[in-house]
Amino acid sequence: MPSSKTLNTKFLYKTHIQRRATRLSFFNLGFAMASWAPLIPFVKQRLGLDHEDLGMLILCIGIGSMLAMPLAGMLIQRVGCRFIISIASIIFVLALPLIGGLNNTIAMAAVLTVFGMASGATGVAINLQAVLVEKKSVKPLMSNFHGMCSLGGLVSALTMTGLLSIHLSALHSAYVLSALVAIIALCSAPAGLTQVADSNTQTDEATAPKKRKVGFPHPIILVLGMMCFITFLTEGAALDWSGVYLTTNYQVPLSIAGLAYGFFATTMTLGRFSGHYMMRVLGEKNLILFSSICAALGMAIVVVAPVWHLVLLGYALVGLGSSNVVPVLFSRVGRQNFTPKAQALSYVSSIAYSGVLCGPALIGFVGQHVGLTVVFTGIAVCLLLIAICNKFTMVGEGASH
Repeated sequence: MPSSKTLNTKFLYKTHIQRRATRLSFFNLGFAMASWAPLIPFVKQRLGLDHEDLGMLILCIGIGSMLAMPLAGMLIQRVGCRFIISIASIIFVLALPLIGGLNNTIAMAAVLTVFGMASGATGVAINLQAVLVEKKSVKPLMSNFHGMCSLGGLVSALTMTGLLSIHLSALHSAYVLSALVAIIALCSAPAGLTQVADSNTQTDEATAPKKRKVGFPHPIILVLGMMCFITFLTEGAALDWSGVYLTTNYQVPLSIAGLAYGFFATTMTLGRFSGHYMMRVLGEKNLILFSSICAALGMAIVVVAPVWHLVLLGYALVGLGSSNVVPVLFSRVGRQNFTPKAQALSYVSSIAYSGVLCGPALIGFVGQHVGLTVVFTGIAVCLLLIAICNKFTMVGEGASH
C-alpha cells in the first residue's frame, strides 16, 4: 500500500500538471480569439462591408457565445471540462482559415457564429476548471490565469501582424495561427478535468437552501454591472474596431493594422500580471480611480491623435487602464451583502459580458451614422463614469482603503 508521502507527491504532481494545463488553456483562448482581430480589416475589404454590415458580422460572434454558454454549463456536468475544451479547440483550428479566406457574407456569418460558440463554451469550461484547480492550490491563481489569456491575445496579435507585414496573405497567415492553436491545444487539453464535481460541491449543494427567492437586484449591483459593461465594451472596441479605425481614419496599410490591438494587449497583460502589486500600493479605491482615468485619457488620445503613431500610445493607455477594473469589481460583488452572492454574480456577469459580446456590434451600427470618432469619444466619457461611480460602490473590506 503506498505511503502517505507517496500519495502526497502524486497529488502535488497532478495538481501542478492541471495548473499548467489551465494556464495553457487560458492562453489558447486569448490566442485564438485575438487571431481574428488583425483579420477584420481584410474581411471588411474582401466582402465590401460598411461599418453597420461589419457590426452585424461581429454580432454573430456574440450570439454564438451567448448560445453556447448555458449549453456548455449543462454539458460540463456530464462530460467534464476536457471534452468541451477539446471540441472548442478543434472548431478554432477549422474556423480560422475559413475566416481568412471566405468570400461569402452568409458563410462568414455562419463561421463566426460557430467561432463565437467555441469561445463561449471554452470560457465557461476553463473558468470552472480554474476554480477547481485553485481550490487544490495554496495560493490564489485566478489573476494569473486571466493574465495568461491576455498574454495569448498579445502573442497572437503580434504574430499575425508580423506575418501580414512580410506580405503573407490573410489566408496563409490564418493557417499558421490555426496550426499554433492546434499545437497549444495538444499540450493543454489532455490534462483538463474530466470530472467537475467534488466533495466540496456536494456539501455545498446538500447544505444550500432548496429555494431562494429571486428579487430585483440592489441598485449597487446594477451600477457595478454597468461599470463592468463599460470596461468590456472598451475591450471589445479595441479588439474588433482598432484595426478598422486605423485603416479608415489614417489609411494605415492593412498588414500593420493589428498593431493597435497589439499595444492594447501588451499593457493589459502587464497590468494584469502586476495587479496584486498595484492593489497593495494604491488600494482598491485608488486603483479603480486611476485605472478609469488612464483608460479615458487613452481613448481621448485615440480620438484626437493627429498621426496614427499616437493612436498606438492611446490604445496602450486604454489597455493599462482597463486591465484591473473588472477583476476588482467582481471581487467587490463577492463581498457585498445586498443581494445573494450567486445571484449578484449572475446579474453582473450577464450585464458585463453583453458589453464585449454585443457592444462591438452596437459600435458598428452607431459608427456607420456618426463615425467611429464620435463613438470612441462616447466611450471615453463612459470610462470617466467608472471613476465617478467608484466611491459609491465601495463595499466590505475594500471600503476601508
